[in-house]
Amino acid sequence: MSQNSLINNDFQRDDLYCAFLENLPIAAAIVDREMKYLLTSQRWLSELGLDEQDIIGRSHKELFRQFCEPLTEAYQYCLMAAVELCVEERFQQVDGLTGWRQWTLCPWCSSAGVVNGVMLVAEDVTERKQAELALRHSEERYRFLITATSEIIWDTKAEGEFVSKQPAWSAYTGQTFEELKGWGWLNAVHPDDQSHTEKVWSQAVASRTLYKVEHRLRRHDGGYCHISVRAIPILNLDSSIREWIGVHIDITEHKQAQEAMFRLAAIVESSDDAIISKTLDGVIVSWNRGAETLFGYKAQEVIGQPMAMLVPGDRINEEPQILLKLRQGERVDHFETVRQRKDGMMIDLSLTISPVKDSTGKIIGASKIARDISARKQAQEALRQKATDLETTLLELKRTQTQLVQNEKMSSLGQLVAGVAHEINNPVNFIYANFKPANEYIQHLLGLLQLYQQHYPSPAPEIQVKSEEIDLEFLVEDLPKLLCSMESGADRIKKIVLSLRNFSRMDEAEMKAVNIHEGIDSTLIILQNRLKAKQDHPGIEVVKEYANLPLVECYAGQLNQAFMNIISNAIDALEEADQLRRFQEIEQKTNEIRICTQMVGSDHVQIRILDNGPGIPESVQKRLCDPFFTTKPVGKGTGLGMSISYQIVTEKHGGSLQCHSIPGQGAEFVIEIPIRQSQQTASKHSYLHIFDQHCFEPED
Repeated sequence: MSQNSLINNDFQRDDLYCAFLENLPIAAAIVDREMKYLLTSQRWLSELGLDEQDIIGRSHKELFRQFCEPLTEAYQYCLMAAVELCVEERFQQVDGLTGWRQWTLCPWCSSAGVVNGVMLVAEDVTERKQAELALRHSEERYRFLITATSEIIWDTKAEGEFVSKQPAWSAYTGQTFEELKGWGWLNAVHPDDQSHTEKVWSQAVASRTLYKVEHRLRRHDGGYCHISVRAIPILNLDSSIREWIGVHIDITEHKQAQEAMFRLAAIVESSDDAIISKTLDGVIVSWNRGAETLFGYKAQEVIGQPMAMLVPGDRINEEPQILLKLRQGERVDHFETVRQRKDGMMIDLSLTISPVKDSTGKIIGASKIARDISARKQAQEALRQKATDLETTLLELKRTQTQLVQNEKMSSLGQLVAGVAHEINNPVNFIYANFKPANEYIQHLLGLLQLYQQHYPSPAPEIQVKSEEIDLEFLVEDLPKLLCSMESGADRIKKIVLSLRNFSRMDEAEMKAVNIHEGIDSTLIILQNRLKAKQDHPGIEVVKEYANLPLVECYAGQLNQAFMNIISNAIDALEEADQLRRFQEIEQKTNEIRICTQMVGSDHVQIRILDNGPGIPESVQKRLCDPFFTTKPVGKGTGLGMSISYQIVTEKHGGSLQCHSIPGQGAEFVIEIPIRQSQQTASKHSYLHIFDQHCFEPED
């Protein structure tokens, strides 16, 4: 409404004017200089919720006290300056919310130019104010977002020229606003990337589409970083570009991680080892070429399949145990196992398995490196076999050396025993052969003496004195007894010599048929001193239970040596046990060695040597046949006795030597040898046959 339309000489309230004002589509009113209402539109009354009689003639201050202050000041100025004014003020709406109203004040004057009052036009601008407020808040949030973000947000003209300062860009690149004029921003792009960047930008400008590129951007310190750039065009109504809004995002770390990932992927793909990843449920996620070569499956055949498809049936429990450790964050290092190829072949593997974690540290899967160690296993097995062979060879050498030494010792001892026996045998035979004539001669002399005593009862005094001096009566009585005792001693010496000869068997170097019982008896005679009672303990009783055996082909001297070792060890065990018992306890339980012989089938003889000693612990039984093994004190046992005895029985005679013992119930050694020997017998029995035959040796 113009100012001229409000100027009248004299304001009159005629019906036509009132009808015009009342029918205005806006809320309008006319007030005088005292701000009293003269006329109002119907819209004014309806919006304010008043009737005409409630407002005409009353001042604005009376009706709207909360609107008075800003409007009053504008009203006074409008009267004084006669100019049109607009003023906004807040008010409380009927619903209790805050609203906004805009007052438009137009002065109306008389024909003389005197301002008589003001026309008020009221307009509710709440929606516009709310929209403006929302827009302002949005702009503030946008500014705060730009300030808070670490990215570079920028805007340019349609062709790419910065229209205002770009603080984020300048802070990052160090370029001033003057340097950014035109396409100055391109100078901060790496020289090698400028051509591509300019080309992509020009294409985006021409096509008015999204600008998207990656390049290297120079920082303020001169270094370059990888940047991802995105910008969108803001179009006018005619579809021309008004401006560009863009963002630069630093992706250096992402690029480095991506490059590291590519390098890692290249390493994984080129590795000869199988590198596999799987979920915590054991489902295969990735499969490299090494895995294809090792297991024979292509990647498409196994990805999505359970890892258990590679596990043999007898190792099916390994995979759940591995997954359990991975869920607990544990790593599995160099776990050696067996897995199955596609063709069914089993392969030896060394597995290293690590948990895979996401950025939050949560375990999401596992990576597995499988290395084929079949060649290494074969090499190790070959080395173990060589070591075993070397150890066996060494044992054989030691055994052979021991046997040679023992054979030499026994040969020397046999020669010595045979020589001593021969030398003793001659004078003993001479003495023994003269006992009978000597006894006859003495009997003749004693008979003659008796005749002299009968015919000459009164001898000469000198003879009488000599008879009393020598106790002739006792001499005549004791002399036959003396000769008998000497004959018994000579007979004992003769038997010992015979036993020595039987034990050494130097006259029987070859295998011959002999009486086994004679060899056992000769051994017992040699050990008689250890068997008889001593001053501090009773003797050891030997019980013989001999069967009727045929002559047996054997090396008698060597077999007697085996008997000697076994019986000697039994005596040692009994004597050692006696040291822990009192004399009365020993008398109550007599020490006993029982020797039993019998036929086994029609072609073998069996010799059993039993004692009632403390027995042999199981742990010791397992090593009894090991050469040089002994539990005796240093200097008392060499650990060779039963090792040699075993060789004599098994290798020389093709027999077996076994031990049966329960701790606390004594020990039993059983020798079985064939009655007839063959030349191949010894070669068929090796030293390792000890364990096959469960042969054990008492402590030597």
